[in-house]
Amino acid sequence: MKFFKNIEKKVFIPAFLVLILIMVPIYLIPEQMNKIISVLFSACTEKLGWIYMLTCIASFGFLIWLTVSKYGDVKLGNKDEKPQYSNLSWIAMLFTAGVGTSIVILGFLEPIYYVSAPPFDLEPFSKTAYEYAHMYGQFHWGLSAWAFYNPAIIGVAYVMFVRKENSMRLSTACKSVLKKRADGWMGHFIDILVVFGIVGSISTSLGIGAPVLSEMIREIFGIAKQYDFVVQIVVLIIWVLIFGTSVYKGLDKGIQRLSNVNVVLAFVFMAIVLLVGPTIDIFKMEINSLGLYVTDFVKMSTYTDPFGSGKFPQEWTVFYWGWWIAFMPMMGMFVGKISRGRTVRNVMWGQLIWGSLGCCFSFMIFGGYSLHLQKAGIVDLAAILETQGQSAAMIAILKTLPMPKIMMIFLCVVCFVYLATTIDSCAYVLAGTTTKKLASNEEPARWNRILWAVLFCLLSIGLMMIGGLEAVKTISILTGLPLVFVIFILMKSVKQMLQQDEKKK
Repeated sequence: MKFFKNIEKKVFIPAFLVLILIMVPIYLIPEQMNKIISVLFSACTEKLGWIYMLTCIASFGFLIWLTVSKYGDVKLGNKDEKPQYSNLSWIAMLFTAGVGTSIVILGFLEPIYYVSAPPFDLEPFSKTAYEYAHMYGQFHWGLSAWAFYNPAIIGVAYVMFVRKENSMRLSTACKSVLKKRADGWMGHFIDILVVFGIVGSISTSLGIGAPVLSEMIREIFGIAKQYDFVVQIVVLIIWVLIFGTSVYKGLDKGIQRLSNVNVVLAFVFMAIVLLVGPTIDIFKMEINSLGLYVTDFVKMSTYTDPFGSGKFPQEWTVFYWGWWIAFMPMMGMFVGKISRGRTVRNVMWGQLIWGSLGCCFSFMIFGGYSLHLQKAGIVDLAAILETQGQSAAMIAILKTLPMPKIMMIFLCVVCFVYLATTIDSCAYVLAGTTTKKLASNEEPARWNRILWAVLFCLLSIGLMMIGGLEAVKTISILTGLPLVFVIFILMKSVKQMLQQDEKKK
């Protein structure tokens, strides 16, 4: 069929079929699937959590080696080539692709989880617990998270813009190590893992975001609780419609414009919360958190709680490292695609610093505000989270702001655009992964991108039927685990390509 002419069927068909096979039992036997997911989550976090932590340390080692080496000045493109996108558009696209609605929702709520059940055996709701609660989200969303992406970003950008390969697949970036096997079963296997990683990571984002957004919409329009699931589905459909428009416009006119608009909206909302909240106290919290972050960075990076319950690192740090690793292929291929004309050092530190700063600002302001509400006794968010869930806690926070319904509408818009750009980026990369040949100036087929977006939404609806944060956490943990080995292959491949091409000069 002409329709499938440029589709890599050995990647597309197995990945598509397996995803369908996973989704069917989620819809047909949700209770049994929920039990299976709980068992898998415990097994992965308790037995294999240390692997994720070692991968994080290795990613930092790769970053430092490449930065201080002579290869940091290598341009990802021709020697006289200028960056394809302005700094502002580049930063906006990489940030909005990498975070999504979760940064807003968890920015408010995550510190409350931490102060209720803090790390290092601290007493819940103690002074020290509040200090760590404000900082720990910035650790999970900060430098460590963005360090995971660098091997894939540089690998993809290098093969596309320096070696001029007509492919944006991760298997092509591994070719220096895998050699001919990159075009055989091993390369196809890596690309199939990429598909699962991206679907798992974006489904986690949708599974966290859709229920909270639907609750806000019900609150705004006074829709009865019994229609909650219907509203959630409508939310997902609207996301697909926004995404579809962006896909039709393409990378430059679609994702770039959505990202630029989104960054402005997000910072306006942050500014409003900062000014309405205890502004001076939030700044004091952040200065204190910065000190804790620097002094305890190594401790947090290696904290496994071997003689305790191990609950905190398993449920939070290991989950996040799994989520970031699952996101790694998408960020590698997407940021690599938009980084033409920049140097290796510029790309690595640019995405690391700007991505981390954006996330830290969110946790500084949103987390600072919610902790202030809890500490001052204005709203018992911890009790609401425990008894009523995330959606009710978010509504309770927004009701403390002036003109709460208007703020809910504004936040809904921010969240819709946030996740639309993330869905857009993920579907773009998946379409590229399942395409045989794709020149650096070409884009994947539109139908292919829309198909993956629809699959994201179907899996997310299934996860919402199962219910609970643990279900969406498990998807990331499971899909991220096999990609750990791909990260190490990419590190070695990037090193070999740089050394090989240097000898040819």
